[in-house]
Amino acid sequence: MKLKFWNLAAVVVASFALLAMGCKKEGVEMFEVPSESILIEVDHAGDKGTTTFKSHNISAITVADTPKGWSVDNINMYEKSITVQSPKTFDDGEKRSGNISLNGYTPTGDKVFIQIYVAILDNPDIDYREAPANCYIAHQAATRYLFNPMVGGSATPLDTNYIEIIWETSEGLIKYVDMQDGVASFYIEAVKDENDEPTDELTPGNALIGAYDAAGNLLWSWHIWVTNSNPEEETITLNGQIMMNINLGADCNSNGAKDGDKIGRSYGMYYQWGRRTPIVGPESWNFALNADKRVYTAKGYERKPKYEASTAETGTLEWANNNPLSVITGNKDNAYDWLFSSHEALWNSNTKSEHDPCPAGWRIPDSSVYANLTISATDDAMAWQEAQGMYGWNLVDDSGNTFFFSAAGRRNYLDGRLDIVNDNEERPVPWSGYYWTTSTTEDGMAKAMFFDLNSATRTWNGFDAARPMHRANAMPIRCVRE
Repeated sequence: MKLKFWNLAAVVVASFALLAMGCKKEGVEMFEVPSESILIEVDHAGDKGTTTFKSHNISAITVADTPKGWSVDNINMYEKSITVQSPKTFDDGEKRSGNISLNGYTPTGDKVFIQIYVAILDNPDIDYREAPANCYIAHQAATRYLFNPMVGGSATPLDTNYIEIIWETSEGLIKYVDMQDGVASFYIEAVKDENDEPTDELTPGNALIGAYDAAGNLLWSWHIWVTNSNPEEETITLNGQIMMNINLGADCNSNGAKDGDKIGRSYGMYYQWGRRTPIVGPESWNFALNADKRVYTAKGYERKPKYEASTAETGTLEWANNNPLSVITGNKDNAYDWLFSSHEALWNSNTKSEHDPCPAGWRIPDSSVYANLTISATDDAMAWQEAQGMYGWNLVDDSGNTFFFSAAGRRNYLDGRLDIVNDNEERPVPWSGYYWTTSTTEDGMAKAMFFDLNSATRTWNGFDAARPMHRANAMPIRCVRE
C-alpha cells in the first residue's frame, strides 16, 4: 500500500460495517474489506483504483448499486481484489463520492451485503507523521490525515496494535479511522449542499482517537480538532508571543457577536491542569440546565463526562489517561488537585511537556503572556443587559490593541460541573472567563488568566493575569507558538 499521495485526485475506498443476511451456519460466510481506509492512487478523474477483500464461503460477488458515474471494472475472485473506476467527467450529475454496494453469495445461495465508500479527493493528504503531538488540527474538508500511532506526545514509544474512536462530538465527524503499516489515518468529509454536492465546509467538532495494544488496553489518545478556522494562521500577538485567536478545540472566535451558535462554537474544550485529554463543555451555548455536551463512541453510543473523586486509585496519571471521559474531582487532603498524592509539574514553562494538549509547534503559555492586559473601558461601561449578551470581554494591552476572549466559565474542582454562571436556573449565563497557564504556585496550585463580568455592580468586575486556582478545575486554553 502506498501511504502518501500528492496527486490532484485520489480515490478513497473504505468499508462500512459488515451486514450479514440469512441464517448463520457452521463455517459462517464472511465478506469484507479488511481496511477501513484504503487510499488508492489515481492521476485524474476516470482512473481506476483497486482494493483487496477477505472472504470465506463466498463463491460469487455481484454489484448491487454504484454512485452515478462510478463502475466496478473487475472483481477477481482468485486474487480477491475489486477494481473501481471513477467518473471521467461530472457534467451530467456524476457523484464525487458515495457507496458501492456489493452482494456476496455462498454456494447455497445465502447472501452477504457490504458497502465500499469511494470518493475523488481534490486535496493531498495532510501528513502529521513528522510532527507528533497530542492534538492534530483538521481544518480542510475532503481530506485524509496521517499521523504516527507508534509515538505518544512527541517521544513516548507505543506498542500500538490498532486504533479507534473513543468519542466524537457528532456521529461521523471523522471517518474511516484506520492503521496500516504503522501509519494512522482518518478522513474528514465535506458538508454537502442542497444538490448533494460537496462544499469547502466541514462539520466542526472534536474527537478522541485511542491507541490500543493487542490485549485491548488503551495506551494513548489523540485529540482531533475539526474546525473551519485555520488556528495556526489566525493569530494575535500578546506581549511578544504569537497566540491562536481561538480557544483550543473551538471553531471560531465569536468576537462579541450576540449569536448563540457562534458563541457556542467559541468555547472549545476544557482541561484539568496537567492533563492532555480534553473534556467537553456545555450542551447548549447558553449553558441551559447546565447540561454536559453529549459525545458518541465508535459504535454510536451516547456518552457524557463521568465524575470521579480523586483517590489513591483514580488520582494517578495512568488512571486519568486510561479514563479520558472522567473528570477527577479534588478534595482538601490533596489540595484540590486531581492527582491524589503529588503535585507533579506535568505542564511546565521551560519546555513543552509530553502532556501538553496543544498541536505540534504550539504550547500552553505561562502567565506572562497575559501581563498588562485590562478590561476594555467600553465593555466596562456597557449596560449590563448588552454586556451579558457578548458572553465574553474585550481585553486591551498597553498599545491599545483589543482581543476578545469568551467567558466560558470552568468545570468546578469540587464536583466537576460546569460553573461560574449566574444563578438563573432556567437560563444560566456564563459571566467569568478562566484560561490555564503553565505557571504554578508553591502550595500546589496553578495560575490562570481570569476576567469577570459580574453584575451591574461594576466594582466587582476584575482581571487577573495569574490567579492561583486549584488544579482539579477544568478550563479553556489558548495555545502560543513555541
